[in-house]
Amino acid sequence: VETATDSAPLLSLLTPLYSGSPHSYWKAPPNTTSVEFVTVLGTLSDVSGVVLLVSPCGYSEADAPLVQIWASNKIDREERSCVGKWDVQSLISSSPEFYGPEKSTREDKLPRHIKFTFKNPIRCRIVWITLRLQRPGSSSVNFGNDFSLLSLDENPFAQETRRASFGGATESSPCLHAKRIVIAGIPVKKEMEFTSSESSDQRNWLDRAPQLNRFKVPIEAERLMDYDLVLEQYLPPSSPLLAGFRLDAFNAIKPRITHSPTSDTDIWDTSETFLEDRHISPAVLYIQVSALQEGIGSNMVTIAEYRFPEAKPGTVMYFDFPRQLQTRRISFKLLGDVAAFTDKPAEQDDSSFRAPAVAAGLSLSNRIKLYYRADPYDLGKWASLSAV
Repeated sequence: VETATDSAPLLSLLTPLYSGSPHSYWKAPPNTTSVEFVTVLGTLSDVSGVVLLVSPCGYSEADAPLVQIWASNKIDREERSCVGKWDVQSLISSSPEFYGPEKSTREDKLPRHIKFTFKNPIRCRIVWITLRLQRPGSSSVNFGNDFSLLSLDENPFAQETRRASFGGATESSPCLHAKRIVIAGIPVKKEMEFTSSESSDQRNWLDRAPQLNRFKVPIEAERLMDYDLVLEQYLPPSSPLLAGFRLDAFNAIKPRITHSPTSDTDIWDTSETFLEDRHISPAVLYIQVSALQEGIGSNMVTIAEYRFPEAKPGTVMYFDFPRQLQTRRISFKLLGDVAAFTDKPAEQDDSSFRAPAVAAGLSLSNRIKLYYRADPYDLGKWASLSAV
């Protein structure tokens, strides 16, 4: 989701209610008329609604958005179901406290918020929330009263309207903005997650082994460079076509963000912990894969770049190449916010001679294994010993 340069970070929308500056809020770049937030819950949950906390600047007749919400268990957009549509302008038309800057900032007072309650709880894992600005000329936006289109001078006869929102750069440039997004609901117990036949089919499909298994590719030699952030592997001439690589998740401490629905009755309870960390701008790591290609001289050609997902230390991850490769040398380079990661206390060096340039837990040593795909029945019984 694109964010304005002077906006709070995007993930601030999921932070605890009273964390951070009371005057900060998220807003979209100018001229952005629609944004979509995709929130993946920590577990399967019965979601009863969504709460939108109003930005400190409040709404105007020009930037009160249309809200549409979808929900699903699957990531496929085609299989999601629409929960409802709401016109914020219609919802707050009789509530002047939602317009303009907030007048009271007392801690004992609930922040301004709008509830989008579902008719029935929806059991889902993913929630899509779309905010869209009203189209010019719609019933909710009256540009004829708000702005003088005949002259750049102020119109002394124009009626005073509610346009006190400071979401945009100027009063005539409305933008999408929000303070927080809270998802209300109840997590489903683990023993209830696979009660339906559809969930059972999904579990069986996930447990089913692929027709072609992964087998380790033997390596002649390898070397580490640049604080172990670059790994080069050399392969024998008889190596099979490379299909991808396996990588074990790093041990370095990194920011971790999870969002779970909270009970509607405890939605304003500040003791609830919505995030496992207070980091709202998490560090991101990438790995760049390059290979020596025949006929291109001695230059390495970039094959692909992969972004690492959030995972527990030691978690096995598989990355398929865009196409099968035949090469004698392949290189892996760790990129991204490397300096933002630190070692676990038990792994940090106690010596005070020098501070490590990068976390030792980000080392690529003994973490990457190349693999090829083959039918285990064709390779024989001994081939299972080299499975990865």
